[in-house]
This record gives sequence, C-alpha cells and structure tokens, in this order.
Amino acid sequence: MNNTYKAIALFFVCFLLLSCTKQNPQLPSNKGANIDKRAVSLLTINQNLAKKEDGILKTIALQKDKAFKRSEIGFWYKIERIGKGSKINDSTVCKFSCRLLSLKGKLLKHDDKQIVIGKKQIVSGLEEGLKLMNKGDSATIIVPWYLAYGMKGEEPLIPPYTSLIYVVKIVN
Repeated sequence: MNNTYKAIALFFVCFLLLSCTKQNPQLPSNKGANIDKRAVSLLTINQNLAKKEDGILKTIALQKDKAFKRSEIGFWYKIERIGKGSKINDSTVCKFSCRLLSLKGKLLKHDDKQIVIGKKQIVSGLEEGLKLMNKGDSATIIVPWYLAYGMKGEEPLIPPYTSLIYVVKIVN
C-alpha cells in the first residue's frame, strides 16, 4: 500500500510539473517570413545617403580644423575651450548657448536653452555631443541629417536631409 501511494504521488507531481510549463508562443498565420521589399529598399537608400553624407562631413570638418574628431555615432566635434565644471551626464540639467549654422556657415538661429540630458528635448546628435563636454566648455559640433532633423526637416528653417553645425557654450 505504501508503494502505491508513492507511485500515485509521483504521478501527480510529474503531471503538475509537465502541465504547468508555459507553451511556446505561436505566430499569427498572417505573420510569415514575408520580407517587405519596399522597407528594405528604403533602408538601403537611407544607408547609402548616410554613408555619402559621412564622407562630405569628414571633408568639411577636416577642412575647418584637423582637431575635429568623429564620434562613434557619426557626428564631428571639436572642444574649443575647456571649462572647469563637472561632466555632463544623463539627468544633468544643462544650460547652454547655441548658434545653429548651415554647412555653408549661414546663421540659422541663435538660442539659449536649458534641458535635462537624456530627456530627448533636442536632436540626438547635439545631445550626444553635449555629453562629451564639461560645464563651461565651448565646442563646435557638426551633426549629420540622420542625427538632426532627419528626412522631415524642421520647416521652414531646416529642409529635409540637412546636416547642421552647432556652436555651443555650456553656461552652468
């Protein structure tokens, strides 16, 4: 009798363990391995445009000054003046003065801003450039269109596919 209870208990434990496993999710029948050829084509076109733009920006940056460096994500920067403040990080409240220029040097806009780094309140290229700086620093940052206003631009001031130069001084 004792062995029978053990066998029944073992059966129920095995049954519970096997029946409580989570079933693998299934794809809906309309989600096959179809490839959106238009999306792939647009992606390829934009990648080629970005590569071409990177070459143009490299030429512009190095013609301006050999001290320009390229960041990992694709913008060019040069720290003009080193301040004595603390490093700019995510969540830092950053107050800065900024001149926005076209690649030909035309002043598009002058702004004084206060943002919180990491909150995506400005274009990603500029925000990432600010993270390379300390409070009190001044820098020139050349931002490709794909890290600025992208394919849509910011009409009427910035047309689509427009790379920009930011001359920045961190105030605080």
